[in-house]
Amino acid sequence: MVDFINNIEKVLTAISCLTVYRAVFEDPVLINFREALNLVVAKDRAAVNSYYNLLSRLIKEKDEQNLAGLDLFRDYLLNIITSIENPYSFRCGKYPFEDIDQLLIRAVENDLRLLKIIYDFELIGLENYLTENQVVRDLAPDLGGLIVGESREERYPKYYFDKKASLKKTLILSADWRINIKDFHRFYQKTGSGIFGRFWAFKWNGGNSVKGLKGVINPDPICIGDLVGYEDQKQEILRNTKQFVKGLSANNILLYGDRGTGKSSTIKSLIHIFGAEGLRIIEVSKHDLLSLHNLVSEIEGRAQKFIIFIDDLSFEEDETEYKDLKALLEGSIAKPPANLLIYATSNRRNIVREFFSDRETDEVGKQDTYQEKLSLADRFGIKIVYSAPNKQDYLRTVEELAAKSDIKIEKSELHELALRWVLWHNARSGRTARQFIDDLYGKLNLND
Repeated sequence: MVDFINNIEKVLTAISCLTVYRAVFEDPVLINFREALNLVVAKDRAAVNSYYNLLSRLIKEKDEQNLAGLDLFRDYLLNIITSIENPYSFRCGKYPFEDIDQLLIRAVENDLRLLKIIYDFELIGLENYLTENQVVRDLAPDLGGLIVGESREERYPKYYFDKKASLKKTLILSADWRINIKDFHRFYQKTGSGIFGRFWAFKWNGGNSVKGLKGVINPDPICIGDLVGYEDQKQEILRNTKQFVKGLSANNILLYGDRGTGKSSTIKSLIHIFGAEGLRIIEVSKHDLLSLHNLVSEIEGRAQKFIIFIDDLSFEEDETEYKDLKALLEGSIAKPPANLLIYATSNRRNIVREFFSDRETDEVGKQDTYQEKLSLADRFGIKIVYSAPNKQDYLRTVEELAAKSDIKIEKSELHELALRWVLWHNARSGRTARQFIDDLYGKLNLND
């Protein structure tokens, strides 16, 4: 038993000596692990409570973190090690391995040696030690030493999970993690690190740090091929985005026009096309524009390319948040980051609500205000219009969506029902066509 306590002390020392990967043990579950080990060394009876609290957390995280393999604790530890952001993972995304500072490399190699010591610790040994007490042994749950099945559920983005699973397999089979430092470098280069590796789509909730970013676990699965029509518009957006992802010059884009025509869906579909190449999309509401400068400071200098997506952008006469957006687009003394573009949608060509009186006034001050409003839209280098489809285009969209949904119905009847739907519901648009098809599909299959 003395050897077991010595092993625990070795693990605790390894945790204390971490430098680059020190934040691994700021994770709540691993804090609990460290606490349990300290209580065992101190021969504190609270060690039993701390240990089973750790097991409770691991069981909860099993589904949330998609844990698999033969040991929940070890798989959880690998998840945190490969997901945590630190100076090494940040630099890996930007530079070749040979260009990374040698002092940092040596620190990482030492951390990987220490993390391997921690990984090799068998949690079942801790359970056996604690259940030597007859009372604990009689009452403790039999969890089979945390043995679980190999089944796992694939989650989005699959690209990230595949690369992560490959690195984890390499580490499991490795006797010395120091030789895997370049494997970490390749992983970070391909997927990114931290929250920008795990997620491709985000919502910005304001604030002054990366904590204001909330990763979207299941982004809208819309594919650009699902959007019928507007081929010229889609190709223009794809071309500009491809230039941006490739590191070439590109423009901010304003998509404007009738509601329900697919403006927002076109932008959301880009994440599925370019996500594996490093594109990230961050949705920002109009009310969070005042904290845009905080968001920019978090993403500036990163290897990924970011599109700030502002949906349904419009301002009333008395709203002034548009001034912060103008400054970011063009007009601030600070140059906008090279890895950032803004894509916005609006039902208004000029975004800011205007009145005929704005144009007709002779008052110099009012004319200046009017011109200031117009200048917001002018700061988008590319402006793309999405007009409501005519009757023929609407019916063609309905036909294509019906074919994709495998709806078997005479064309004449389909057209009649589609036009009747427009009369009773919304104006002609791609959204209206989709709503009609969803309703029709449900009706036709209700009694199947």
